[in-house]
Amino acid sequence: MSNVVKSVTTGKRMVTMTARAVTEHVFRISLKVVNVFLIALPESLTLVDAGTPGSLTRIAGAVRGLGRRPEEITDIVVTHLHADHTGGLAEVQGATGARVWMHPADAALVRAGVASRTYRPAPGSIGGQLFRLAGGRKRGPSRIRPVALAPENEIGDREEMTVAGKLLPLWTPGHTEGHVAFLWPGDRGVLFVGDAAGHMARLRASPIYEDYNRGVESLRRLAGLDFETACFAHGRPLTRGAARAFAKVWAPR
Repeated sequence: MSNVVKSVTTGKRMVTMTARAVTEHVFRISLKVVNVFLIALPESLTLVDAGTPGSLTRIAGAVRGLGRRPEEITDIVVTHLHADHTGGLAEVQGATGARVWMHPADAALVRAGVASRTYRPAPGSIGGQLFRLAGGRKRGPSRIRPVALAPENEIGDREEMTVAGKLLPLWTPGHTEGHVAFLWPGDRGVLFVGDAAGHMARLRASPIYEDYNRGVESLRRLAGLDFETACFAHGRPLTRGAARAFAKVWAPR
């Protein structure tokens, strides 16, 4: 897929913003340590996650690079509470006026300005190595700007959402208690995985968990769905046969 580039000036420096097309209507915005995504429809823009603190400039520049305005972001759907996903949420929401959607378990902490839940490395040497590479428990701020998330925008499992046409939230606890993946039926099915799994060198489970066993159960649930594309907060999207790839790794045997 092609890149769309926009240069914007912030203070005295020039920053180049890139929105990379994943499908016809889905775009990835790389914020170095994490990816956020846009579902771009003629009538609206939906942002999936809000990145780290200070991410507004990059997100806004990428939106303008698509020929759209940041104010067209009508909704921000948040996969979970961690500072690389919610650190920029207050700033982006304040600039756009977008509705914010989260699972209530993590939304309560975002309202309080808490940056993270307690977590531990996944079992095994690979999980431990990735956990240390990610900075262990010392990574990121302990506090973020609170967000006054409306109670009516708390989402439950498979609760119908009139967002981006019809976005389906899938409660996938494990990485955090309130982790949610989102399935969008457009473009032959796009799954926004959040941190339920990553795709760096290969498709693998997250290196950190609040509850590893529940996280594996959530991955098995995702492996039973039908989608062509998977978008990850960390790593490259899978743009062909993503559901088969998930089933190969996590389908119950």
